[in-house]
Amino acid sequence: MTAGSPAAADSSADSSAAPSGATHTDSRLVTLVTGDQVVVTDRNGREGFVIRPSSGSDSGSSAFASFQDASGDHYVIPAAAQPYVGTELDLSLFDVTALAKQASGSSGSQAAPDQSSTSAAPSVPVTVSFARGTQPSAPTGTTLTSTSGSSARGYVTAASGRKLARLLRKRIGADVKAKRKPGSTPLFAGVTAISLTGAAGHTAPAVSAAGAAEDTATAGSAAATSQYKLHILQINAEDENGAAAEGMVLLTNTDDMTAMTAILPVDGGIERVALPAGHYSAAMPMADFDTAGNVTSQHLVSLSDLTVADSATGTTTVDLDGRTATEQVTASTPRQATQDFVGATWGRSDATGVPIGYAPTASAISDDTTPVYVNPQPAAAVGTIGYFVQWSGHAPDAADNYRYDLTGAVTDDVPADQTLAFAAHQLAAVQEHYSGDPASPTDAAFVANAPDFTGLPFSGSSDAAQLMPADVTDYLSTNQDGIWTQQVFQGSGLGFYSNRAFAPGHTYTADWGHGPLAPGFGQYTVQGSDYVACDACVAGGTLYLNTELNDSDSDHWGTPTIYDAYPSTTTSSLYQDGTLVDSEPYASSYVTDQPDSGADYRFVVDEDQTANPTISQSTVSHTEVTFRTPASTDTSFPVLPAGIDCAKPADDTPCYILPVLTAHYQLDTDGYNTSHRQAQTMGLNIGHLSYNGIGSTNAITSATVQVSFDDGQTWQKASVHGAAGHYLAGWTNPASARGTSPSLRVTATDAAGGTFTQTITHAYTLAAATS
Repeated sequence: MTAGSPAAADSSADSSAAPSGATHTDSRLVTLVTGDQVVVTDRNGREGFVIRPSSGSDSGSSAFASFQDASGDHYVIPAAAQPYVGTELDLSLFDVTALAKQASGSSGSQAAPDQSSTSAAPSVPVTVSFARGTQPSAPTGTTLTSTSGSSARGYVTAASGRKLARLLRKRIGADVKAKRKPGSTPLFAGVTAISLTGAAGHTAPAVSAAGAAEDTATAGSAAATSQYKLHILQINAEDENGAAAEGMVLLTNTDDMTAMTAILPVDGGIERVALPAGHYSAAMPMADFDTAGNVTSQHLVSLSDLTVADSATGTTTVDLDGRTATEQVTASTPRQATQDFVGATWGRSDATGVPIGYAPTASAISDDTTPVYVNPQPAAAVGTIGYFVQWSGHAPDAADNYRYDLTGAVTDDVPADQTLAFAAHQLAAVQEHYSGDPASPTDAAFVANAPDFTGLPFSGSSDAAQLMPADVTDYLSTNQDGIWTQQVFQGSGLGFYSNRAFAPGHTYTADWGHGPLAPGFGQYTVQGSDYVACDACVAGGTLYLNTELNDSDSDHWGTPTIYDAYPSTTTSSLYQDGTLVDSEPYASSYVTDQPDSGADYRFVVDEDQTANPTISQSTVSHTEVTFRTPASTDTSFPVLPAGIDCAKPADDTPCYILPVLTAHYQLDTDGYNTSHRQAQTMGLNIGHLSYNGIGSTNAITSATVQVSFDDGQTWQKASVHGAAGHYLAGWTNPASARGTSPSLRVTATDAAGGTFTQTITHAYTLAAATS
């Protein structure tokens, strides 16, 4: 279903953009300068991210620090880069929110995609600053495109970024071997900083050795300004061995985060900052390295409360000691499992009552077996803490095809016991069936799960590389109401999502990416989500429509490819009583001042994926839906359930779910959406958009299916049996069509006169004849 913040129309014909005043799901794959990649998903104005660690001999570590600042921007910092962030590597390079905006073309400029990468992710536009008198030359992993004085512009690709990651590990390993603090050895001769081109400055508030304020925070969060009397806070950070720790620390004023919140660099184990007197909290992810520069462990060290006194003289000093972080986040599972993800997230709100979901956060994340430790902390004395952990693991023998995705309870402290222990009856078993396109790289696919805690930060998701097609049993914890957001990305980059609650001891089935795939609406079951918005609603003359990419599961919604190198082309048109009233370069329409008496509408969506070489099925689709809106005096239409957003002019305006028809197909094909049968069957479910069972009750009165084996030149009628929206269609796949991809056309009507027509080109594949 839709999610995302309002966005202006974009002339780039980007199918993931949304019309002004509307909402939409937008997922983008961005590249970090270390070659690691992050999928950033904007859902109803709330961001989440899935980390895809780099792979290969030049890969970086799979350990990361993550932050959310007071503005809502997310930062993902590979552990190997932490000792250099704030010095040679600017924090802006790891602002995945800004990178996603650049990828979507909504701000800044975007360098050419890395065509050599199987993920086709965009590269990172960078600005390199050189010391005075230095002849500009390209740092490792960077291609320069222009120079001007002591600075140059260029880009880093996913492939070249791995060279920088290797250099980072080499420098750190040498420092550890020589018993120096990691990051002591400069990366590049003559380079003072590398930053994201077009990013705002990320200089942290700092003080001189004498304690005089030098500048103020501009790190994308609230700054200490001249309206406050400033005092000196010194943070001493030590790692697990008692040596000076490097990295970034999140500092938050817990009286009022607008007075001071910043992500600050810790250099040489010390950070001195000028800030207003008051109550604060601090959290710092720390990484420990071996002599090869590899991460051996991570520690998330936090202080629930600290006080900066209102004193004319003196410095307030606090310690963040990695040696106190002794509690490892672990899991006890009914069946043996090997850790492939662990994350500890610490969110901090203030005394003004800002919801935790919009508060700053700090996380330590390991996308492998690297352990994460935390230090126990009491509940907050001022404001609120929102702390939770995630743990995921897979079967030691891949042939067993099971995994665990677990989360702990959300607490207002950091408990001493960090073991997630679940018995079998406390878990839900989800039989996940993953399908893929024959043209897609099977090893580029991955899945991710994130607990959906209403009111808490929607941040990092556990993720796992997943060969597709596959059948996997995923055991999910069911505490915190058992609500999970699941994401599946095929090798083609098509993304599919769900948001639902799972009950303990129950078994569920989910079919991901099973085609034919085409725009439409869903029958969604959602509980407790902050991120869901109506796909087809009208309220007070404001009408909003948005189709999602449907697979065979009516509870899923999908988006076009996250890879910008392979864009889809999507357009929509909305007709009111036969007159065109809106035309957009995406699958959404948003109009106002609709007639109080109601009107007849026709919504047309055309989608074209032929430019993507990794998509060979459902390449082109044409969808038409007709319906009538209610008169302002008609209260018989279903009202959108509470907790789901509606694009409407006022909170007290009723929001009605429109009676739009939709179709979901259960085609008898294999995991590559390929048929090996001559006698073909397809389950066909026709229904209306609904949320938790609430939607139009208009009876389904007809359904037809046609098949074409010559790209739509001629059509054959299929047999259709069934009633009330549930049908079984059948036809014959001729031997002469083996090795080709037939097309489908489906129509349906309801008792109120609503209609649905959908044509899907290359809807599935017929297996080639065997010799």
